[in-house]
Amino acid sequence: MTNNNKKVIKFQKTSQLNIGVVIFLIILVYMLYNIFQYFTTERVAVYEVSQGTIAQNNTFTGVILREEKIYNTDSSGYISYYNKDATKVGVNSYVYSVDATGNFYQEMMAKNDGKILSGKNAYHNLEKTAQEYVLNYSDENFYQVYAFQYDMEAELIEAISANALSDVEKSGNSRGLHAFRAPEPGIVVYNTDGLEDVTLENFTEDIFDSSVHEKKNLMNREQVSAGEPAFKLITSEIWDLLIPIDEKLAADLAEETSVKIEFKKDNSTAWGSSRILSRNGASYLALTFQSAGLRFATERYLEVELLLTDTSGLKIPNTALTEKNFFLLPKDYLTVGGEDNSNGIMCRYENEEGKFVTKFVAVSVALEKGNTCYIAAEELSPGDIILKPDSNETYKLNKQEPLQGVYNINRGYAVFRRVEILFQNEEYSIVGTGTKNGISLYDHIALDASRIKENEIIQK
Repeated sequence: MTNNNKKVIKFQKTSQLNIGVVIFLIILVYMLYNIFQYFTTERVAVYEVSQGTIAQNNTFTGVILREEKIYNTDSSGYISYYNKDATKVGVNSYVYSVDATGNFYQEMMAKNDGKILSGKNAYHNLEKTAQEYVLNYSDENFYQVYAFQYDMEAELIEAISANALSDVEKSGNSRGLHAFRAPEPGIVVYNTDGLEDVTLENFTEDIFDSSVHEKKNLMNREQVSAGEPAFKLITSEIWDLLIPIDEKLAADLAEETSVKIEFKKDNSTAWGSSRILSRNGASYLALTFQSAGLRFATERYLEVELLLTDTSGLKIPNTALTEKNFFLLPKDYLTVGGEDNSNGIMCRYENEEGKFVTKFVAVSVALEKGNTCYIAAEELSPGDIILKPDSNETYKLNKQEPLQGVYNINRGYAVFRRVEILFQNEEYSIVGTGTKNGISLYDHIALDASRIKENEIIQK
């Protein structure tokens, strides 16, 4: 019997690198890094530039200035008027009378058996006034209630005075009655406020304080003394409206010759010839009107809205605005060079050996104003010497001025782009389109410019 001894030989296994595991670990590390970066890196909010409009609040209170004269009475006694307030009168028309004793009207009432409204049209005029009020009434215009009250009182006064007018003409200045006529045609008004002599040439800032220039109603008096104001006469239908405005609006309206406005009192509109006035550092809009003088004859302060076109352009939030300083350089010192023939300048430096050398530096030109251009480049510093092309003249960079702009982040890093603000409110600005080296519709800009720096890589 043969015994076969079999010998088993064990081979040592060699470790092999599993490529799948390696790739998994790399992907895992990459993901962990990105997650870490996502939660630790400050995010930049992005705003997409859009077309927009900002409605302007152009409601103001202006002061009416016009040709008006105050006529004082030369008699004392009980005064009576023969026209409604803000009524046109002709030359030599009866305006008022003064009864020295008060007996004249007592005699007149006794003769009419105490009937105040004896004229045939007296009740008709009152009914017409009431009817117009009812037909035109609106809850949105509550001032109409006061206007109705005033009109009714005026109609009553006119009706009462009309009864006495014929007796005034017969009596003349007998029995202590003194009748006075209009010395010239115009609009008769029965109030004063101390601003009758103010013009566009002599006005002062205090005329806009209505509490200082309160209206004094002359019709509230039963008796007058000689030398007191009896009535006021507006002698021209041409009148001016003076409105205090800010410098921005004054600059916008400087080239305008006429402006359309809406009168808030009755919502009517009108065009006025316009011009900008300056007085003691303040700006004013002066509007001249050829009509509506009768409608506002009793008014001194008038609330109006300037019907200006709303400003349109590229709408951006104010938080996106920033500033950047640019060197001011004469345009003659600009040249082109480099591989792409870009704008640049020739700077002169002193090397380590003490020799002067020149170097072309590409610059961005943000603005050209007259013979001056606004330039910027990272390599530029105050005091750099710039050579003028084809000349031995030099210019030393020193003066800088800031320009407003935003950070454009279309390419993943912050690039300053200049903007020209057309209008601005508390939240948004309207900037012009087509600005050189500016922004365009649908550009992406940093929503908060204070949180990033120029050329910073943006994490959206």
